[in-house]
Amino acid sequence: MRPMASLPVVGDWIKFVGGGRFQGSQTFDHGLELRLGQVGYVHSIPGSRGDFGCTFGPLKVSLDHGDIQPSAVPSIVKQESERCEQLREAELPRSSKATFRDAGHPLRSVPFRLASNNRTATKRAATRMRTAALTPSQSRPPMTGSPLKRPCSLPSLQGRVPGVVAEDASETSEPTRERPHPPSFYCPISRQCMHDPVILSDGHTYERRYIEKWLLHKDTSPVSGAKLPQKSFVPNHALRNAIEEYFEQVLSRHREAIQHTTAGLVKRHGKFSCNSAILSTIDSLMQCSILLNADLSVEMVLKRLMDEAKGLVGAEVASVFLVDRQHGELYSTVNSTGKEIRIPFNSGVAGSVACSGEPLIIMDAYADARFNTEIDRKTGFQTRNILCVPIRAFKAGIIGVAQLINKTAGGVLSREGEAARAAQRLAFTQDDQLFFEVFASQAGSAIISSGVSEEMPVPSSPSQQEGTSSEEPMSAQSSMKPLATEAVLVDATEELEEKMLLLQPVLDAAMESWSADTLTLSELTRGRPLYVMSLSVIRHLGLIQAFGLDEAKLKRFLIEVENGYPQSNRYHNSAHAASVVHFMYALLVHGGVALQCTKAAQDVQEDMQVKFVQLAGILAALCHDFEHEGVTNDFHNKTLTERSVTYNNRSVNEQHHIAAAFRVLMKSDMNFLAGMSSDHFQNLRSLIVEMVLATDMALNNELLAIFAQSVQALGAEGFSPSTAEEASLVLKFALKCADVGHLALDWPGHLRWVQRLEEEFFLQGDREKGLKLDPGFLMDRDKPGVSQTQVGFFDAIVLPLFRSFHQACPRAKPMLERVESNYADWKTLQRRVKA
Repeated sequence: MRPMASLPVVGDWIKFVGGGRFQGSQTFDHGLELRLGQVGYVHSIPGSRGDFGCTFGPLKVSLDHGDIQPSAVPSIVKQESERCEQLREAELPRSSKATFRDAGHPLRSVPFRLASNNRTATKRAATRMRTAALTPSQSRPPMTGSPLKRPCSLPSLQGRVPGVVAEDASETSEPTRERPHPPSFYCPISRQCMHDPVILSDGHTYERRYIEKWLLHKDTSPVSGAKLPQKSFVPNHALRNAIEEYFEQVLSRHREAIQHTTAGLVKRHGKFSCNSAILSTIDSLMQCSILLNADLSVEMVLKRLMDEAKGLVGAEVASVFLVDRQHGELYSTVNSTGKEIRIPFNSGVAGSVACSGEPLIIMDAYADARFNTEIDRKTGFQTRNILCVPIRAFKAGIIGVAQLINKTAGGVLSREGEAARAAQRLAFTQDDQLFFEVFASQAGSAIISSGVSEEMPVPSSPSQQEGTSSEEPMSAQSSMKPLATEAVLVDATEELEEKMLLLQPVLDAAMESWSADTLTLSELTRGRPLYVMSLSVIRHLGLIQAFGLDEAKLKRFLIEVENGYPQSNRYHNSAHAASVVHFMYALLVHGGVALQCTKAAQDVQEDMQVKFVQLAGILAALCHDFEHEGVTNDFHNKTLTERSVTYNNRSVNEQHHIAAAFRVLMKSDMNFLAGMSSDHFQNLRSLIVEMVLATDMALNNELLAIFAQSVQALGAEGFSPSTAEEASLVLKFALKCADVGHLALDWPGHLRWVQRLEEEFFLQGDREKGLKLDPGFLMDRDKPGVSQTQVGFFDAIVLPLFRSFHQACPRAKPMLERVESNYADWKTLQRRVKA
């Protein structure tokens, strides 16, 4: 299938045709089917991989150009639009009518009006509920919110409130027809609600950050395409104030409608938590809040959601804690302290809910053993009661918790008479819990949609975390024990030992193979592939017994080093480090490099030389990208980072990796090499440092020339180093080959790593553009990236590297064969693309 001629925008109707990411109809593991010819619409703009978020009925899926084609607006949507417009025409006086047109939206003409003060209209808006989910063949965006964005659904409520329609049928029988927001609020470039609008010389208003990016490379108007007389722009303060005032008015109307409806329901039924009208209006309120913050960070969106929850339910403190599975912690950037808070995963009230997955209402905090009173004593704040609910995501399970502290009488859900009883001890109710779960559901949608669960960087060591003392009440209410305590460490290592037992067949197979799927290993070990792979290799080689290593300290060291590989990095993460460890093991053992390079350990007794070289090689691989920040040396040097200044622009990343790793090793509770003699340790350290520094690709050509010259006179059995320097050179190239070992994986595994590297490079390019710098080579997502330049990369770098290494180490032939096979596949792919 041919891809779309132009990029679709949010709200465009599209048809699934396959031919891109997916071939033919697809059935997903949750039972939903995506059929060829099925009509849906785009709900999100291209992400970092150039894909589009598309909705087909209840199914949300990421597709690329080749999977979709433009589609006409389904007849059911046209009928609904016409009916809504007729109803509005009949409802509004002529003086208050207005229409606008948006060429980017399937519904070309959409009625619009500002909020009315009419009580009937307000009540009607409050009682509108979303129509039932359509079948895939009827999929359409609901007529709600912005004409450019389709609000999230509330999957957590589906099926939970079975009788909602029948209870107040008279109030909910009207079709959904909520008003869109003014089109002038949307940036023509991003098609998202503006926060910092500026006026360009073409007379149009744009979001500042998007027009700045546009003007970096273009001198034409994004709207008309005409050449700009000048590139300057000025803030549009009037529009900014209008946007803020408008949304505050809209949000206020929702709150008033909720309060009005709940008061009547309490009088008639004594309850309101099972009324669909209120749930719909709460959802509308949150959608307005999310829309207003659509282009802000996920932390800001969550903060606004929690502010609404705090005001709606009535509470003094609101917070969100997200799960950091890699470190076994909960962390919060949305809380009352204004700082990042971190707590052990199973600690306190928040930890209890995260572990159990069940909502929790604590009537008397001081009477509950899970509550930590020390924080209140330090801050002077008094916690009375707590409402805590889990934040769930499909497949990912529990991704966090949302928490309210101290019920107040000031919420819009408060019953009549509560204000008069403010002096009494108020407590959260089941109604509060249900409403708060609605907010938690929206928070989960915001988190998953933003990708924050995968991409948000988290501090990797206690030194990077904020202290827990504060003048503000800390909403975590936990003991705040540091993660690295002896008890927690023992629990972590014991759990990992159990996982290693379960994975032993996989690990045994890896020890006999030239390749290992460490991305899958990362999933199976919940983000601990480096620990598991490294410990398995060290044990398999018998290095603990050979050198009398302290295994407890070794485990601490491995955990700390793995913590130093940010999982937010798409490529330079602990799965990459685990892959390098395995490839280095394969070269040392299957490739015979350890036996070939014993001269590198000439001061070590002869029967220990092979083991010594193996230990040096594995430790170098283990630490070679420690604390990598996902950016290149060139980026550090151009932006004069602290690392660049420290290492004078020379192999900045590599020098930091090895220096930081040895700082960890020098800690008394992690120095598993403390029993090694000083001479042997210095020899080991020298080998590791030299190997890691050689991974700087800027030195590749220079080192390759030296290496090729050294192996010119090799014989049939390969290169036999005669000096420590020559042996060290072979080890350097062994690590260089292992560092790009994904080139020697099978095609699917290799392709996954190439895509990850491209994503990481493009993210750096985005940062460079934001700093008004020219993106480095392969970093600009508007130009060919890694996946489009592989043939040239193989020709210039990869093949000379691996062929020279094979010439020196003939037993590494399986690695070279796989590299050449992937090279052939890239050339075939290139020919097909050109054809």
